[in-house]
Amino acid sequence: MTPVILLSDLYVANGSEPWQIPNVSDLPEIKNELAKEGEDLVAYKRNPDTLARSQAIPGQVGLEHRIGGLEKSEDGGVSYDPENHENMTHLRSDKIDGIAKSYPPIRVQGKKVGDLLVIGWGGTYGAISSATKVLQDEGFSISSIHLRHLNPFPNDLENLFSSFKKILAPELNLGQLSILLKAKYIKEVIPYNKIQGKPFKVSELREEFVKHLT
Repeated sequence: MTPVILLSDLYVANGSEPWQIPNVSDLPEIKNELAKEGEDLVAYKRNPDTLARSQAIPGQVGLEHRIGGLEKSEDGGVSYDPENHENMTHLRSDKIDGIAKSYPPIRVQGKKVGDLLVIGWGGTYGAISSATKVLQDEGFSISSIHLRHLNPFPNDLENLFSSFKKILAPELNLGQLSILLKAKYIKEVIPYNKIQGKPFKVSELREEFVKHLT
């Protein structure tokens, strides 16, 4: 299984508003690949496309296998082999990276090439998109995107970065996203941080964006 962690910035975390609970019947089905009785179970054999494993219902006759936190070989036996440890570590990393295949294409507000790309996440969406629209209407070459997935990053993010002269990341924190982006893509990302428990104003973002456009 893969853990899912939901991150929120300070303003969103401390805010509140009515939110309609979705109709459960409208939610997409989560399908599990279950092992079948009568077939041999190779407990840690993975689907080559998703790197996911088939699961056996606990106690299912003929499909019993060992579980636990120790690293195992493909057949489910506990393994202390150094090469297997390295191989399994790469497999788990590749499995997480593969999640990005299910992401939709990044939605870009504006053109996919230009002078300045503003990238945000969390509660900065409204202020960033509004300030970007103001400057676009004034004729500036600026676009913005808003990330919903931080690990793994979208597969099309790197190509988008290469299409802009500058990248700016406004954040309501110390700049954690800009640090991750720099480390991942070895690309200069200009941080613009505010840590006051208050949201960005459109006017202050516009003023900051202009500094990097002139």
